[in-house]
Amino acid sequence: MEQSAPFLAYRSFYTPLNTLEKFGQIGYDTVCLFPAHTVNSRGTPYSQYPPTWLWYDVYDFTVVDKIIADVSRAWPGVRFLCMIDLNSPVWLEHMNWLSCSDTFNNLGKALHNPEWLAPTERYLRSFVEYCESRYADRILAYMPCCGATDEWYDYSQGTEDANRRAAWRKWRQAQGKPDPIDIPPASAREHVSHDGFLRSPEKDEEAVAYWRFCNETVANAILHFAKIIRSIVRRPVEVGCFYGYILEKTARTLVSCGHLEYEKVLDAPEIDFLIAPGTYQDREMGGGSGFLIPNGTAAVRGKRLLHECDQRTHTYNSYLSPHINLRVKSAWPNEKATVAGLKREAALGLIKRTHLWWFDMWGDYYQGEKVMQTLARARELWSQHGGQPARDASQTAMIVDPESTYYVNQDDPRVADMNLGTRNRLNRLGAPFEVFSFQDIPRCPDFDRFRLVIFTSAFVLTPEKIALLQEHVLNRGRTVVWLYGPGIIQEGRLDPAFCETISGIPYNSTGVVCRDMGDWTSCYIHDYKELTVAVLKDLAAKAGVHLYCDAEFPVYAEGDLLAVHAAHGDVVRLRLPKGVKRVTELFSGREESVGADGCLDYACTTPDTMLFQLQR
Repeated sequence: MEQSAPFLAYRSFYTPLNTLEKFGQIGYDTVCLFPAHTVNSRGTPYSQYPPTWLWYDVYDFTVVDKIIADVSRAWPGVRFLCMIDLNSPVWLEHMNWLSCSDTFNNLGKALHNPEWLAPTERYLRSFVEYCESRYADRILAYMPCCGATDEWYDYSQGTEDANRRAAWRKWRQAQGKPDPIDIPPASAREHVSHDGFLRSPEKDEEAVAYWRFCNETVANAILHFAKIIRSIVRRPVEVGCFYGYILEKTARTLVSCGHLEYEKVLDAPEIDFLIAPGTYQDREMGGGSGFLIPNGTAAVRGKRLLHECDQRTHTYNSYLSPHINLRVKSAWPNEKATVAGLKREAALGLIKRTHLWWFDMWGDYYQGEKVMQTLARARELWSQHGGQPARDASQTAMIVDPESTYYVNQDDPRVADMNLGTRNRLNRLGAPFEVFSFQDIPRCPDFDRFRLVIFTSAFVLTPEKIALLQEHVLNRGRTVVWLYGPGIIQEGRLDPAFCETISGIPYNSTGVVCRDMGDWTSCYIHDYKELTVAVLKDLAAKAGVHLYCDAEFPVYAEGDLLAVHAAHGDVVRLRLPKGVKRVTELFSGREESVGADGCLDYACTTPDTMLFQLQR
């Protein structure tokens, strides 16, 4: 469907009426609902309300009425984003003792179980039909949720199940392969042939295929349930889900948790957006935050991300119960840090044109006059600038490759540096960047703007992918950075020598090695940890990337908007694009002139986040 203005909403597991009322008073008009019948990862109920799914074909949707009535009493006229709980109620999970219906921790098994699928389809249909019959004029989006923490995680580690085995045999034969009879055992699923890091397409072909089957199963399930929603809802409504965390998942999960087929999900007309929390690994003061999903992959398809802001503030309630305390060290320590963090997340979502909701998980996240004033200003800025067409100012692209990722040993420590570590170091480049998937390159209408292109995992290079590189990337004087082993998998075999063919530099060369390739520069770094922030800044400067600041500060920019997050210092020095004469800091309204040298020395009290509108 055609893109509407991005949502800016509030979400909570609870129904804190005072907070809901405050959000309504400062101009917010959208809230996320989650009528649930399941428990969370700590075993406590997701919802404060009774369950909606009581038995086979027995539902209590008056719970939905009660939630909406309570919220509407505090926030009249509010609109809704509706999460749909597709995880198994305890009774359904326990009833099917001969086949798996444990969707929370064993999603990949349950998805093949007809004794789970049939009643869940009926529940979904009944739920959506009920909501549409009563609240169609107020519901803006539906979000089918399943798997661990409702994020479509499969934590079964590929283990055996009769229904999964039957589906695997059918899938394998449909690929033109012999009947495998059994699921590959753990010794085969976890086997690694090269350097403890990569599988071999010769020795490990069946394991690679099996992991692809597991990931496709999750993606297909998402699309199956999305199609059911679309078949019922004939009016314009958005459908989204949590999925695609290739930038965050690492040890024990990157390949096995089912999130690698996000391109297929985004390609489907039934899906409008993907949801993910801001990264858990770079959210403290000074960090750049960031998405778990490649934003560029959504953007080139005309889709959006929904940026879930669940960063723990200085006032957040960490108690799920008197006995369960989820206090974390990454919580923002005081009111000033909370304000700076909220401004950072709002600026990131605004500039990247995402949906966004403030996630008040167990309450008390958003307390105090300054915090609410910041959220109110974010609402005003969202109304003025949200979703406006603008040219991305990024000149640096990070490219991930889900196809190559199937060959990666997810238990190797280097996995943490492959995508997650590279993204977090780019957060400190002092310039904006965008993240794409390999196959997005020809779909990006203005790829020529990128001066520095970083391939984190271009291990599988087919003739088609090489032709794509030659046409779109290896030219125009840009710098291309290859990490670990570009093209090391060739035509069904491991071929380390091919790395030199594509990059001009031998595989396993030490340090940062660069070579002039005529109309482009090739840089090879075998060890992910050697791609430091200092190295990135040096490569970017030499490639002609506009660096907005020398400090290792996160920078976001698009169109006439520029945001900078600083954890230290009292003056932020910025080099602005040519022709910029004045800036207005949008959170404060403060105006400043740009020096004759094109620089701005902006006095501030850190930590802080500044969102500038540039004036030429």
